[in-house]
Amino acid sequence: MEVEESASSVLHGDLLECVLLCVQPDELAASPALVSWEWRRAARAVQLRRCRGRGHRASLVAHVQGAYTGCSTHVYDPRRRAWGSDGAHVMGALPVQRCCCAGGDRVYTLSLVSMTISADALGAAWCELPPPRVWRVDPVVAVVGPRVVVLGGGCGATAIAGVVEVLDEAGWTTCAPMPTPLASRWVSAVASERRVYVVERRSGWASWFDPVTRQWGPARQLQLPGGHAAESWAACGVMKSGDGADERLLVLAGGRRAGGGGIKAVVLWDVDGNTLQLDAEGNDHEMPAEMSERLFGADGGAINIGVAAAAAAESGYVYNASGPSKGAVMYEMVAAGVGGGGEDSSKKQCYYEKRRRSSRWEWEWLPCPSPAAAPASSSAVVVFACSISSAAPNK
Repeated sequence: MEVEESASSVLHGDLLECVLLCVQPDELAASPALVSWEWRRAARAVQLRRCRGRGHRASLVAHVQGAYTGCSTHVYDPRRRAWGSDGAHVMGALPVQRCCCAGGDRVYTLSLVSMTISADALGAAWCELPPPRVWRVDPVVAVVGPRVVVLGGGCGATAIAGVVEVLDEAGWTTCAPMPTPLASRWVSAVASERRVYVVERRSGWASWFDPVTRQWGPARQLQLPGGHAAESWAACGVMKSGDGADERLLVLAGGRRAGGGGIKAVVLWDVDGNTLQLDAEGNDHEMPAEMSERLFGADGGAINIGVAAAAAAESGYVYNASGPSKGAVMYEMVAAGVGGGGEDSSKKQCYYEKRRRSSRWEWEWLPCPSPAAAPASSSAVVVFACSISSAAPNK
């Protein structure tokens, strides 16, 4: 009788896989000698389903630059859920800044006489370029194909009126200036394989720039449905849409919850890449309240969203731009087949749209690396960048 009851309680096949889908990946890393063959088979199947549903998970790179802490590079591996340090130091004494690129962020340095851009987010290899013709502070720098785009920024207390320059084989070319509402030093940007999307952090004005035609697209002020106001905006990714030729811009909006007594909320929205119309249908993915509170506090302080994201990965990281040492939150699009539901077997012309509509967004908190969170690093500058290198750094 006991043997029959024990046999009836054993899980097999698809039922075991469904149970293991609810188990955290780290908890499935037990020694193969301690589990049965059926368990190992189901665990491998679950891992394959997770990989198909999640795509490639981007790593977060933190460059910590300070007079007391020195200059160091740290990498967060989302598979191991841990920070590592490769001991690398940035090139020279110039501070690095994030350079957005569809294939993963890079970092750059800029001075009056030179400009250097790294080959990846780590800053392991550098390429020296001639400096832009117009000197500016805190410009948006992006790499789109073989071209380097530098736009916006300011010079001291005087704001440059949206100067745009593109570097190609022929050198630097001055292009049409940024639309007037976007001519600001407070601009968030993300690059795809074709364009640079920019969003003014405070007002929500958005547009895109095509470095091939050297023309700007339409400028539109993003508006949340229901008349809700946002204090901070940030471009946080680009997704393919339709048959893959069109693009969807992802933006984060932060503000006070309506009727919530001043409680802060951060919401991810989907925007048409051509018209910049916000899609209210199947949208509104909110960061968990406890995470937004840890990033921006529960008091009446301002919300200032910072993002490190790569268009080629359906994941990225959001942090407090006014206090990067507080930590960050990873956001990731997960297909319906992960954690339940069926896999999408639609044809290619409908794949991107159905994936976007049927997927969900997951959020995960991660602390700042210890050198940036230490009391001695209070004056250090932390620059985040997003890496989608297939190599797992800092093992």
